[in-house]
Amino acid sequence: MTFIPNYTKETIGVIGGCGVAAANELMCRIERKLTELGCVDDSQQPEIILFQATLAPNRIAFAAGKSGTSFAPRFIDVGRKLRACGATICCIPCNTAHCVIDEIENAVGVPFVNVISETLHHISTTHCNAKAIGILGSSGTKFSRIYQVHASILGLDCKFLFPSGQLQQTVDGGIAAVKSGLQYTSPEQAYGFFANAAVDLIAQGADVIVLGCTEIPLAVKDKAIGGKPVVDTISILAEACISRCKI
Repeated sequence: MTFIPNYTKETIGVIGGCGVAAANELMCRIERKLTELGCVDDSQQPEIILFQATLAPNRIAFAAGKSGTSFAPRFIDVGRKLRACGATICCIPCNTAHCVIDEIENAVGVPFVNVISETLHHISTTHCNAKAIGILGSSGTKFSRIYQVHASILGLDCKFLFPSGQLQQTVDGGIAAVKSGLQYTSPEQAYGFFANAAVDLIAQGADVIVLGCTEIPLAVKDKAIGGKPVVDTISILAEACISRCKI
């Protein structure tokens, strides 16, 4: 008898729009991974509800302390809409938005797949010797210290490194360029926004490079940079969502 995989245990609600392309990419990666796992029929895949929450206040400015207007109320409203439509688990394909993930999850009332925790778990099991973790992410992710907070919760003993000097601004510019559409920025230009920052992280002693913004994997496809493994947070989130759905 041929084994037929089934991943319909949960209905996934996705709070997207942060950014739009990252949410669309997450949907594509979930589908591609499921077909790799043997799902050849639509009925084997989970129902997914995507809401592009583009009208929420800027989460990067809020997380970096540059705006007092929280995006959480809008995300909570969207999460409740997803729950009302049948979502049994939710996720947010945005690292920075996890600075208030507990507030959002508690108010929505369904479990959220936490991309920060999942990424740290992946590193601790797959790259267990990594003690210095380089984060390529937004200034909001850097200044809100969400990776440090979640590592402490998980009891992980590791150091986090971020691009130094003006390089963090360069990374922010690269994220903005990806959001504006890669048809306006060549792949080489988009990659260049992040390459120097990655080299800087390695010079600081990073054992692993985390693409800690879900826009960055749209431009950076490398599995390793300078001999150091690259961790793609969109793929981590896609795989974590899939694992929740298997019957």
